[in-house]
Amino acid sequence: MDHTHDPERTASRWRLGKRRSAWLLLLTAIGTLATWYALQLRQQGRRDSWLVNELAHRVGVAPTNTICAGDEAVPLKLLILGQSNAGNHGPRVELGAKQATVQMRIGGDCINAQDPLPGASGDGASIWSRLPTALSLQGLARPPEIALLAIQSTTIDDWARPSSPLNQALRQELQALSKAGWTPDLVLWQQGEADVLAGTSTNAYQRSWGDLLRQMQGDGLRAPVLLAHSTHCRFEQTNGIENKLGTLAAKANNIRLAMQTLTQEHSQLLLGPDTDELAGPTLRRDGCHFSSKGLDEAARLWSQAIAFALNRSAP
Repeated sequence: MDHTHDPERTASRWRLGKRRSAWLLLLTAIGTLATWYALQLRQQGRRDSWLVNELAHRVGVAPTNTICAGDEAVPLKLLILGQSNAGNHGPRVELGAKQATVQMRIGGDCINAQDPLPGASGDGASIWSRLPTALSLQGLARPPEIALLAIQSTTIDDWARPSSPLNQALRQELQALSKAGWTPDLVLWQQGEADVLAGTSTNAYQRSWGDLLRQMQGDGLRAPVLLAHSTHCRFEQTNGIENKLGTLAAKANNIRLAMQTLTQEHSQLLLGPDTDELAGPTLRRDGCHFSSKGLDEAARLWSQAIAFALNRSAP
């Protein structure tokens, strides 16, 4: 019997071919997804290894750091978090130069520290050594006592992702401070430049910060968090690649918008200073990190934001 023109047989072959094509497409999609996922895991693994190294090389307590005397006024307790501009990435302090000191909380101890400050990356000057003077000019009599965790080039994902070594370091820090009975009056957040350079979207930044806030609340953090507009970074090598000024400005606006929206969605989050205003060549030593004058101005802006937040919360 000739089945060459058998309609039922032809339809059966067509259906079989269609099923095979569908399976082939499905297997290709699964293979592509698996490859993408493996690459993501590989990149995340490299990122986490880098974070472990950065955390291990933070500035430690120096032999010159002294224990706080017991007769100080009740301190203003500030937990400071962020990336390089929250750390020690200002100009290096000249050997023998006279330096201001700031009280720092290291575990259960209070120490008097000078730049570069323990707990952060970098080997230069910081905003925070200038903060005691700046706050006194605002009429605040309480000396600041800070706990600091700041790592250069870190993104919001580094801070918020539970598997990230930085997220784990933050949670360990919060637990250690809580165990020592140290409860911050305010949290200062100086971060955003890395997400501008990474092209993080407004929604992604908001989502990650929401995750981070819930984690910190779970660890007992109830203090107001001041979010600085900290998105300005114009390295010369960056400006030469992608018509940069316009592109980076748009990406910076994404992060600024995310911060504004976050403060509308979460009562614990407040807008802090706009340190993006400090953008001139005399204020940024390399287009991204603050010069000595820039550090002075950043401390002034932070002192104003802190005074405003304290007055806002006063009964």
